[in-house]
Amino acid sequence: MQMEEPSDRLIDQRLRNRIIDAVSTLADGNDGVLREWPTEYFEMFYDYIPHGRDGVMRRNSAMSEEERQSLLDVSEILDEACDATPQTMTPDELIQTGWPKRIQPVAKRALEIMSRHGRFSEDEEQDKPSLPQT
Repeated sequence: MQMEEPSDRLIDQRLRNRIIDAVSTLADGNDGVLREWPTEYFEMFYDYIPHGRDGVMRRNSAMSEEERQSLLDVSEILDEACDATPQTMTPDELIQTGWPKRIQPVAKRALEIMSRHGRFSEDEEQDKPSLPQT
C-alpha cells in the first residue's frame, strides 16, 4: 500500500504545531533549559526558524501574520542569546547568563498568540485550528 504524500498545507500545519512545542520550551524559561539542556533549548526553535544569519523564516500558510511577527520577535532575542553565549555549556551556566529569563516573556507572548487559535490536525487539512493548546 502506497502512502499519499502530505499536501503543502498539511506540512505547514504540522510545522506550526512543532513550532508551538519549541516556543513552549522557551516560554518555560529556566525550566526549559533544565529539561532540554542548552543545545536543544536553542535547536528546537532553530529546527523550524533559522538563525538570522542562516536565512529567513519561511512563509507558513497555517500561521497568521500576528503569529509570524511574534515568532520573528522570539527569533531576534534568541539570536542575540545564541550569539552572546558559548556553544557548549551546562544548563546552570546558561541560566546564570540570564538569557532564559529575558527570552521567556517574549516566548510567552508568542505562545499566547498561537494558543488563541490552538493546534491544527496532523492528518487533515483545516482552515482553522481545531485542537486546543496542550
